[in-house]
Amino acid sequence: MDIDIILEPDLDPKQINELGIKAEEYGINAIWTSNYFAHWDPFLSLVPLAQTTKKIKFGPLAVSPFEMHPLKIANSLITLNEMSQGRAQVAVGAGEGNITAMGLNTPKKIVLAVREALEIIVMASKNNLEDQYDGEIFSVNLPCDYSWANSKRPKVYGTAYKHMMMRMEGRIADGVYIGATPPEIISPAIENINIGIDKRTDDNKEIEINSFWAWHIKKDKEEAFRESRRELAWRARKLERELLKHYFSDEDCDLIRDNFDSFVDAYFDRSGNIKKIPEKLANELCVVFTSTGGEDDIEREVNRYKSFEAAGQTQLSLRLHDDPMEALILIGERVLPHFK
Repeated sequence: MDIDIILEPDLDPKQINELGIKAEEYGINAIWTSNYFAHWDPFLSLVPLAQTTKKIKFGPLAVSPFEMHPLKIANSLITLNEMSQGRAQVAVGAGEGNITAMGLNTPKKIVLAVREALEIIVMASKNNLEDQYDGEIFSVNLPCDYSWANSKRPKVYGTAYKHMMMRMEGRIADGVYIGATPPEIISPAIENINIGIDKRTDDNKEIEINSFWAWHIKKDKEEAFRESRRELAWRARKLERELLKHYFSDEDCDLIRDNFDSFVDAYFDRSGNIKKIPEKLANELCVVFTSTGGEDDIEREVNRYKSFEAAGQTQLSLRLHDDPMEALILIGERVLPHFK
């Protein structure tokens, strides 16, 4: 299983380049730049990395076709891919924060819309858009010639939280990105992706299966938990009861769901202090749904990652937060050797 890194959206191109160079030295498979609504552009921020590295892959996570037409996503992706001699990739999803910030509407048929977007981007990457694409949601009305692109084509991932989306992406995309799901309950996701893979009409039956997993391992364990609690609002599909119930009592699930706004407040005030939620319960959430702790907990987390691998994942993406270089060094020296 390959190990990828996901970076914060507020890192500038120089910082991304420094982290990417170090990640390449360790043998990290790919760097993903976060696509947020008021931050550095995720495509442009990768240009310096494309110019200074030789092996590491990279791309934005995730771009929505409702904020950027699939044809324009394809153009940006293929351009970055040519600049890096075939190392670019992209993850495409329905979108959340950006859509809200822009006040954009989404269609009722979300899975159909994402499917059409993926089809357009994949076709463009193969230079198969010489004829128009007439979709229900998205269209391409003029012939598009990508014969200027000479590098190995970029990989196109779809992001998914629900099984219907996973099945579709397993059938259409080059990879499926599962959202923050612990390995103990990831088997249904893998099964649904495989249902899609079995229905592929091309010869590619070995697509990538990746997932988002937050990394909060630090020398200072107390600071690690504070950082992790700060981010809990976005874990386990925004702390959905469907996932919580596997690990917590009905009473605790009620307490968590009834006070979800407190988790959001802790994110925006950057405190990590979640009102009305006992710190012990918040810390238990951190341990269940993220990698949180001190350096003495790394072996536990390596075993968890091996469970992802055993379940059928081909890749795992670790999301870094504060002090990303310190985190990268720990991953490079203490985690990566177990997956060579």
